[in-house]
Amino acid sequence: MAQLNIRIDDESRDLFDSLARARGLTTSDMLRELIGQALGRDERPRDDTTPTSLSAVERRRLSLQHEILAILTADAEEEDGGWESRYHRQMIDVLHSGYTAEYYRTFQMVQTEMTDRECDLVHHILEMFTRIEWSVDELSEEERASLGEHWEFALKFRGFDFNNSYEGRLASYARHLIEDDKYEAMADRFDNMHERGNSHAPMLATYQRMLSVWKPMWEKKIKALGGPSSYRFTVEELQQILEAWPHPRD
Repeated sequence: MAQLNIRIDDESRDLFDSLARARGLTTSDMLRELIGQALGRDERPRDDTTPTSLSAVERRRLSLQHEILAILTADAEEEDGGWESRYHRQMIDVLHSGYTAEYYRTFQMVQTEMTDRECDLVHHILEMFTRIEWSVDELSEEERASLGEHWEFALKFRGFDFNNSYEGRLASYARHLIEDDKYEAMADRFDNMHERGNSHAPMLATYQRMLSVWKPMWEKKIKALGGPSSYRFTVEELQQILEAWPHPRD
């Protein structure tokens, strides 16, 4: 196995060690995980957000919320068998008694935070395909044909792999952005006809390779401050992006 040596200042090292310990990882494991994410190889299971301990104040606050919800749902007992009100009463007992093994029942719907970098990655992917597909639509039939036989497959957003927990997490944020009326050109890729954005194959590594080609081009176009037409990608530029697909049918 190859070895990688890096140099960072002492304060950063201490902070990184603390972060690794908080996640129950060694420093090396943490580095391997971050490198895996950067390479699109991260297949982490969804992290458990359940705290191992809660303070007395936190437990009391949560139990009060469950008490309110137990009262509000009590009238529905005849309709739903009382499962919701019963759940809240059970959680009151869990929190008052400090049964830490049962805390997950309150926190199981709370997912781990997405970092700014992960959120930005989704934004960049959706922006990239919005610009690429618009550019392709502006080409003549002859120009599109010059892109080769696989352009329609490779230059269209194909979603994320729901079988990969990390890609599934990115997909959930992408859907949130679509539902918030952002990247409207990509909205149809998240409808039922497209299985809500499920690619059924790992896509992140390919998207990252495409971004490495597309992003410098896009930043150059933005700095040029030209008109709308200057934001189009030429056939030559699209062909460079296509080269990020070594195996278009994989």
